[in-house]
Amino acid sequence: MMASRTRALGVSVAAVNVVIFILAFTSIYPFPAGDFKIDLPTASEVVWTYDSGEVTVTAPFTIDNGGYYSVADLLIEYRVSNYTGLAIAEDMLEIGTMKAGTVTSGEIVFAFDLADMYARGLTWMIFNDDLLEFVVEVSCYYTMKLVKFDAVYSVSIPWDALIQSVRVGDPWIDPMDPQTIVVDYNLVTSDILQGSTTVHAELFDDGVIVSESDETVSLGRSVTGTLEFSVPLGSVPDSVVVEFTIPGIPVVASYEFPLEVVP
Repeated sequence: MMASRTRALGVSVAAVNVVIFILAFTSIYPFPAGDFKIDLPTASEVVWTYDSGEVTVTAPFTIDNGGYYSVADLLIEYRVSNYTGLAIAEDMLEIGTMKAGTVTSGEIVFAFDLADMYARGLTWMIFNDDLLEFVVEVSCYYTMKLVKFDAVYSVSIPWDALIQSVRVGDPWIDPMDPQTIVVDYNLVTSDILQGSTTVHAELFDDGVIVSESDETVSLGRSVTGTLEFSVPLGSVPDSVVVEFTIPGIPVVASYEFPLEVVP
């Protein structure tokens, strides 16, 4: 009789152990198997927008809970920095509960002000290509909150310089009007910049402005143009300063005239 009870108890314990093993296995298996996964954006999926001196970045992501159980308290924390480690943005997204077999999509959205960056001396990303490093930390509870899952994902997204090139060419004299000096210029800006900007140039004679020229040009592409200056009689101009003003970003290109060019 006692032996039969012992055997029955042993069978019960073994059955419980099997259940526990199955529960533990089905809890942990989906993560290494990739049934619970997060897809971060590729470079082509990231959307950049610009408005009044502020750049907004929208990066979509997808979470797939292909496991056996719902997850609870799903939390996404992200940090964005450039290649040198300069902090750009950080925040957290509380997703909450995701049922087994469901997929949810969301967006990481952040903005940074160009004027603020310039004021703080953070000019590298304005004039140079870079990489934005997204580090995404994911945490959640699984199997009736018996198992906690933590993971870190990262992705690098190329960043194009906002102001890619500013060039001022050699001055030349208009053969039809010897009192007119012409200066060629070229401005290349990132395609996320929209609208227009003003090109303002000043012609100097020994530090005194003797002539000015202005043009309105489009942003977001390569623009080539000419600036014409009417030189007053008796003036001997020696330099020109060309200024491209983009909201929050003063850009100045200067050129010293060779003496043999002046009329």
